[in-house]
Amino acid sequence: MLIRLESWPSALSDYLLRAERIRFRYGSQDCGLFVAGAIRAMTGIDVASTLRGYTNRAEAFNRIATLCGTPTMEAVAGHLAALHGVPEVPVLCAQRGDAVLLRSGRRSSLGIVAMHGTEILTPYRAGLLRLPLSYARRAWHI
Repeated sequence: MLIRLESWPSALSDYLLRAERIRFRYGSQDCGLFVAGAIRAMTGIDVASTLRGYTNRAEAFNRIATLCGTPTMEAVAGHLAALHGVPEVPVLCAQRGDAVLLRSGRRSSLGIVAMHGTEILTPYRAGLLRLPLSYARRAWHI
């Protein structure tokens, strides 16, 4: 089970401020590693340690398929949540720092509930994209 450190609010805020200026790139600043970085800032645990090392989309989804059988963000989020004892919560109960699954058509991505609790942050071309919490389809309490 993941437990937030006592200093998690300031650690998460610092992480998000740094991430705001980093462009999207598979293997360093994609949605999965962004969320894993936020979780690491809050808990000190790297939930994505078994996934790291890829450099493009194909490699990323091959690693996900190898790890959990299905090459989707939803599958890897569920797998890692179960592995680390992270409970799923109703989306409307998601709070700042919680991980969320965003779905748009057939594609999905991951994000973190922002510090004020009303938006989701997820990596985008030139930094972080801010979306309303209503875009979330699933949520996990970190």
